Amino acid sequence: MRGTRRALGAVSTTAALVAGLTLTTTGAAHAQDGTALATRTFTFATMRSGDCTMLSGARWTLTSDGRAFFDGTVTSSDDDDAWLMWAKIKDENGAVLGWLRHTRSNPTNLTKFVKNLPSHTERYRWQIRPADAEFDAGLFPLVKHMSLSNHC
Repeated sequence: MRGTRRALGAVSTTAALVAGLTLTTTGAAHAQDGTALATRTFTFATMRSGDCTMLSGARWTLTSDGRAFFDGTVTSSDDDDAWLMWAKIKDENGAVLGWLRHTRSNPTNLTKFVKNLPSHTERYRWQIRPADAEFDAGLFPLVKHMSLSNHC
């Protein structure tokens, strides 16, 4: 019975990852001048790649001015790993509109976000600030879904 539950859990986790399962919420944030910006938040289930894990509840929040904020927790079962992540924004049909860009990234890969994981005994809170992640603000009205690619 325990093996069956594990197998079903693995299948449902895999299906969620393949589908890019997210929970989407909308809201408002305030810009520096006090005006309200529209927001969309995408919350992700647990994701795994190699020795690395991003825990359930990690979320990207996009604002109508083309900025993005990430808040999540990552860990690894091995020392000196890194969680690499690429975030795609998609329309209502799941078609890719573009990728979030890391404003402080190496010019050879502007869409890659990296969190170093030095110790396997620790969980690491990862926050990417709005000044560090952006997308084409003109696409905001079309964004209905988001998916993540990852590597460890």
